Amino acid sequence: MRGLGSQQTTMPLSAQISHSIATERLSLGWLFPCPTDPELSLALEPGNEFVVGRDEDCTVRFLGGDISRRHARIHREGTDLVVTDLGSRNGTYVNGCRKMSERLALNDIVRLGGRIGIITDRPGLTKEISPGLMAGPLMQFQLEAAMRAATSDLPVILEGETGTGKEVVARAIHTWSGRSGPFVAVNCAALPEALAEGELFGYRRGAFTGAERASPGFFRSAEGGTLLLDEVSDLPLSTQAKLLRVLEQHEVQPLGETQPVGVDVRMIVATQEPLNHAVHQKKFRQDLLARLNGICVELPPLRKRVGDVLPMLTRLLAKLTSDRTPAFDVNFVERLCVYDWPFNVREVVLLAKRIAVLYGEETCLRVNHLPNHMIGLLDHVTEEIGKPRAELVQSRKEPVEFPALIAALRASHGNVAQAAAMLSISRQRAYRLMQGQAVDLEALRSPSEEPP
Repeated sequence: MRGLGSQQTTMPLSAQISHSIATERLSLGWLFPCPTDPELSLALEPGNEFVVGRDEDCTVRFLGGDISRRHARIHREGTDLVVTDLGSRNGTYVNGCRKMSERLALNDIVRLGGRIGIITDRPGLTKEISPGLMAGPLMQFQLEAAMRAATSDLPVILEGETGTGKEVVARAIHTWSGRSGPFVAVNCAALPEALAEGELFGYRRGAFTGAERASPGFFRSAEGGTLLLDEVSDLPLSTQAKLLRVLEQHEVQPLGETQPVGVDVRMIVATQEPLNHAVHQKKFRQDLLARLNGICVELPPLRKRVGDVLPMLTRLLAKLTSDRTPAFDVNFVERLCVYDWPFNVREVVLLAKRIAVLYGEETCLRVNHLPNHMIGLLDHVTEEIGKPRAELVQSRKEPVEFPALIAALRASHGNVAQAAAMLSISRQRAYRLMQGQAVDLEALRSPSEEPP
């Protein structure tokens, strides 16, 4: 891997960039092949520009044959950031598509020759902040409050899509807390309604039919430690009412016992949907939410922190292949970065296991080593790459409006990546068009429901 040869800055960097989502200082952070290369601040004043290439007079100079002598320039057009290819041999790509000129926005993936970067407002490296928990700058920012409060007894709510790592984060909070007791995780959705109370609070022998021996329950099993109640909104309302006593009095009432039993347990709850929504739907008690809402941490989906994917996959492969981690082809890395990851971290774990089983002896991973569904979503990219530059310029489409995106989402049954591909826009652009709009992707994905 080649690192940054030298970097020269010849223009002021004090102006803030006006962005379509927010006014922020944006940077181009490098993901591959050398993520430790310095981020490139993009706080350009109008009229100034960066020129990236191998020539000594380039503003940003990289050494290596994959970068042309004058590869691309990044400049301001009004309030927009624009990258323009300067006739490079290996091309300039934005979100997987070869471009002659393209406006840039937050989370866009930029490839210059064999180098891949991301437009970010939070520069920094992805690192392991707790055993098994890889976190980049965004995830680290989201977890700051939980890290500071870990040694307290404040209850914590973890909100996030399926597969975002809620249990891993709960284990990390337990580790940071220094509590000597165990970490106990309970899937509330799997608790039978009739047995939920006994499973949580315990019972004495003979307390009900089938209770052939006493059970301490999950709360007492977590004594001195941490109890995670996953999918807490699936608990029966009657059981939720009994959680109030645990939070207020720090004691549980086992079934069949006449006296409550004191417990010292740190409580963490996890949910896919915000508990406020569950309260409005009468699925969750408002008074219980008031007692649980010490700290609420929203775990971002992987599509909003794609910079974490490659370090995560690398670490997983190192464990699964006895540290014989294969090298990565640039096209392979680009596919990882522009993919939507609908199942989040869980999908990365499965991909690592698949690669270890099928391609564990490979020295370099390429696009054909990815599952078909990850390759198929980007077939339009291959077609566009093959076009002559003049045809690429002529084929640029008019700006896509929200109604066109909705039509594409209906046609693709709510698959954002496929809808974006139909319209020849980036996935990030599709999400920006949906921002502030009442788009129910779940309804669009369901063939039995009429989309809104």
